[in-house]
Order: sequence, then structure tokens, then C-alpha cells
Amino acid sequence: MQNLTRVFVAGHAADVERINRAAVELTAAGYAVAVPDFTPTLDADDLIARVADDLAAVEAAAAVVYLPGAEDTLEVAYAELHSVPVRRLGDVLGLAVVL
Repeated sequence: MQNLTRVFVAGHAADVERINRAAVELTAAGYAVAVPDFTPTLDADDLIARVADDLAAVEAAAAVVYLPGAEDTLEVAYAELHSVPVRRLGDVLGLAVVL
């Protein structure tokens, strides 16, 4: 697969460690990587701002790369809605089993 340059890694909040490992692997493979912001929020306005930032990063990405089991995330659905290509992490990294 060609290098897509800028990718957004999609995963569930419970998968923060796996998301971070995927980001390291993708960066090592030459991608510019953005990840969701799962830091604790102080209030609803903070949460809305963080989700808006994540969705803006999805729109700016050449593709959304999702972890196994994360094809149902908001970021994947948003990418599909906005015609941003969606790829499985294993396909992008050429791995049979991933993180």
C-alpha cells in the first residue's frame, strides 16, 4: 500500500495503549499520525471541543486507520460520510496480527 502521509488512528477509549502503539508503528513507517484525544474532560464544552478537534483531524487526514474492532467508532463513520478512505491497521502496516 502506498504511504498515505497523514492518517488518523481510530479506536475505542479503552484502547488508548493500543492506539499509541499503532501511532508509533505508523510513524516509524513514515506516516504523519493524529490520534483521538481521550484525556479526561472538565465539562461538556471541553468534551465538545475535543470531539470537534478529532473530527477536524479526520477530515484533514488522507485516511482513517482503525484498530481491530474499532470499525464502529464515530471517527470511522465520520470519515465514510466525508469520503475519507478508511483502512484496517493490519492492511496499512502489512500485518496479519496487529497490536
